[in-house]
Amino acid sequence: MNGQARLIHLKSESELGPKCGATDATSFTNWVRGASFPEVYVPAEVVGTADVVCRKCQEAAIDNDSGSDDEVVADEETGAALADVSDADLLAEIARRLGDEDALAEKESDQTKDHRN
Repeated sequence: MNGQARLIHLKSESELGPKCGATDATSFTNWVRGASFPEVYVPAEVVGTADVVCRKCQEAAIDNDSGSDDEVVADEETGAALADVSDADLLAEIARRLGDEDALAEKESDQTKDHRN
């Protein structure tokens, strides 16, 4: 494709067109609107390429989440679940997802020491 990044649009509720309403859109992706931050998340394979997600689609999705692949849950409903997670566990999960085994091993070592005391 002549070196230019391919523009990806977010699917609309009908999945027949883009969220922004552009009539010349050719590439679409599934998406989810974030609950904690005004962001739009798309599949990793889209993020991992040189593709650019349409800014107008993202703005439309933040304003109206119809067409999202998942139900958006308000922070108030998820707060209790996150409150039960320790900082160490949260950091370990982030490290695991990012592939930082050294940080994960350090956390596990700390937990082993805590259990011995």
